[in-house]
Formats: sequence, structure tokens, C-alpha cells
Amino acid sequence: MIHDLNQLDGVAQLELLKKNQLKLSEVNEHYKEKLIKKNPDLQAVVHTMFDNFNGEWDESKGPFGGFPFLIKDLNAVKGEPLSLGSKIMEGFYAGADDEIVRRYKKAGLSIIGKTNTPEFGFTPATESEYLGFTKNPWNSNFSPGGSSGGAAAAVASGMIPFAHASDGGGSIRIPASCCGLFGLKPTRGRTPMSMRINSLAVHHAVTRSVRDSAALLDVLEGPQLGDSFSTPEKGAPFQRYTEEDPPPLKIAYMADFGSLMDIDPEVQRAIQSTAELCEELGHHVEIAYPDFDLHRFMNAYVTVWVVGGALAVKNAARLNNKKITSKNVERLLYTMIEKSERFTVFEYEEARQFLFDESIKVHQFFETYDVLLHPVNSRTPLQLGEYNGNQKHVDDILEVSSNYAHLTPVANVTGQPAMSVPLYWGKNNLPIGSHFMGRFGDEALLFRLAGQLERARPWWGMYKQIDD
Repeated sequence: MIHDLNQLDGVAQLELLKKNQLKLSEVNEHYKEKLIKKNPDLQAVVHTMFDNFNGEWDESKGPFGGFPFLIKDLNAVKGEPLSLGSKIMEGFYAGADDEIVRRYKKAGLSIIGKTNTPEFGFTPATESEYLGFTKNPWNSNFSPGGSSGGAAAAVASGMIPFAHASDGGGSIRIPASCCGLFGLKPTRGRTPMSMRINSLAVHHAVTRSVRDSAALLDVLEGPQLGDSFSTPEKGAPFQRYTEEDPPPLKIAYMADFGSLMDIDPEVQRAIQSTAELCEELGHHVEIAYPDFDLHRFMNAYVTVWVVGGALAVKNAARLNNKKITSKNVERLLYTMIEKSERFTVFEYEEARQFLFDESIKVHQFFETYDVLLHPVNSRTPLQLGEYNGNQKHVDDILEVSSNYAHLTPVANVTGQPAMSVPLYWGKNNLPIGSHFMGRFGDEALLFRLAGQLERARPWWGMYKQIDD
């Protein structure tokens, strides 16, 4: 092979394919070899569909012309297993593609595998008792985060240039931070979404480069039939925005959150470093954060999350003609269902309305500031097995989750776009992402800022350590 694909992002490979300077068969063989070599250790991919590899580049199939791709195993691919990370779905095969999968296929992406996820995607560590624990490619003693941890480990390790991911409380941004990737959570309604779990979750991808993320969002965006949300027009293709520097921005940032949260000093250093970089690039940076009750906000979010999550599990069990027992779901889910049934309708609606009221305060903050910068997680990546190690009940697990990933759910509730940008590597050779949140519907500004940061502090060279 003339080209070293390890040094090229997906967009660069597509450009070579269009010019007939690269063969799709070479691309396929490269990533198949990488997956076969690396996956047994990392456990990032849980099901392969190598028969779906396209032999020849064909742009008539869509702009991606048969390029290989991975889908998170929370989404249905027709005729393939759908495990949702749970034993309760054992033996289930999807009868139809999810809308998100149809969009990817229409764009010409060839789905060659499904990535690991914690059970029903409910935790920030990809540690499924049914599918196995996914390891972090930078240091296998640590977690890649979750719930899109399988996707992030696959992309970071070079098994694939980009992969589908979803985010209902940080599940794109947390693994992107842990694995040194770019991960953007779109605005609510920008991409096809499920009305289940209170419309908190959105779909997109984890990528190595900013422009790969933009190119994927360009083919994915747009509502599906029945969506009750809409977003502002994007204007130009998102990929074009990645090439433009933003104007000088007013950036609010918080690295330590005072007494609100206990933030690891190394995470604080990472965010401080990013704030200084933004200042060097001509942006105005000052300490500020929306004036709302973060802890009560999280308690209300958990109420909504627990009830919606329990319903999702019950619906899936019925779909597979199974009865939920302590033998076929993990303790988290089993006790979560018990917990959900203790909430009254009044308590649930009170939590939902509180989130709505507090969301207005967050949106008002962005009338003064263009962007909010803060940590993705309160600490560096969790050790492998630490998340599920000694937890006995959903309340124990929720406490760990809240202490680790207390901030990312805010953007899911408000619906605003947010991204993790890989600008810092710390001890144990582990990355720490910087979290940027923007105004509702303004992914364009985040892509412009991300492109500028990528040019100013390129991270691609870091992947040489784990590409071999």
C-alpha cells in the first residue's frame, strides 16, 4: 500500500478514493487486519459483518461510497444480533434497520461490525457482564469510558477511522475524553432521535479529526417522521465550518467549580491549559458558570433517567419475549427497575418541570457568553473494573456515576450542542478532553472553534503510540 492509512483521517482517505489514488479493497483489508489483531484484547467490537465489505469504491451508493463503519450495539441493523449489552436480548435478531442506520447506509457507509456498550448504555464505563469489559487503548488497565466505549476504543486504536456513537448523558463526550478523540453531541433534533427516555439521547459519532465528525453530521442531520423537535438551519455544510477560524469569542470557564464538585487537580490543569490556549488564540476567557442548582438538577435528571431507563428495559424484554429476572439483567438494571416503581407520577413530573425551569437559566447564560468550557469528567479515566467492582445497588452505582460524570448531562437536558476536544495527555499516558458547550443549534460555531484548536494544538501525532 502506497499510503499509510494510520496517518490519514476518513476525509483524506475518501479524497484519495475519489481520485483513484487508493483502492477501497486496500482500505477494507487494512481495517480488517487491524480489527482482527487488536480486538481480542480491547473487546471493542462485539459482532463482525465482514461480508458487508464493499469491493469497489462506488460514489453512486452515497458520498462515502462503501467506506467501512461500525454501529454501537444499541441500534438495530436488519438481520443482525441486537444485544443492547444485555443477556436478556440473547438470541434476538433485528427485523429492520433503525432510522439512524438507514441514514448511514444511504450515505454509502458499509456496516462491518457492532461496538461494545454497557448494558442498555446506562453507565460511563463499558463493562458489560454479557459482552465483556472494553479496555482503553492508551492503557489497558483503564476504562475507555461509556457508554460508547467500544466505538471510542475501536477508533482510537485504529480499527476504524470513525464510528457511530450516542449520548444520553455524556456517552459520546465521556469516551471521547478518555480515548483522546473528538466527540460532538449535536443539538437535540439535529439528528434522528428516539422519543423514548424523554428525548435526552442523540446520535452522532466519535472521530479522530474534527472534519470527519462534521462530514458525518452532514449526512446524518435532519428530523425523522414524527420528531417533535427541530433545530435552526445549519447554513453551509458543517465540514466547511471546520476550515474557518471563529471570530474572537467570549468564553466562560470553570476548572474546579469551587465547593460544587471535587475535581482532580490533573483535570483542572488540563482545563486551565485549554483556557490559556483559547486566550492565545485571541478569545476572551473568564471564570463564570450558569447560576443554577447543579446538584438538584442532577437529582431531577436521575429521576427522569431511572424511570425512562426502566421502561426501555421492559420494552426490550417484551420484544424478545423474556421476563426480567436477577439472572438475565445486571444488578444495576434490576434494582433500577425496583427504584423506578417507587416514584410517583407527581415526583416524576415535578423533576421534569424542574429540569425545564433550570434549563432556561442555562440558555440565558449563553446570551452573555458564546461558549462554556469545563471538564468532561471530574477525574482521569476509571481503572478497568472500578465502576462495577463493589456496587450492590443502583443507588451505589448512581453515586459513583454522579461523582465521575456530573456535568455532561446538562447539555442533554437543555438540548445544546457540546463537544470533547483532545488537547491534553496526563499521567499513565491517558488523555483528558476539554468540554465546550455552545448555544442551541449552533454546531457551526463549535466546529469552527474545534478546527482552530486542532490546528493550534494538533493531536494526530499522539496516535502513533497506539497505531502499530
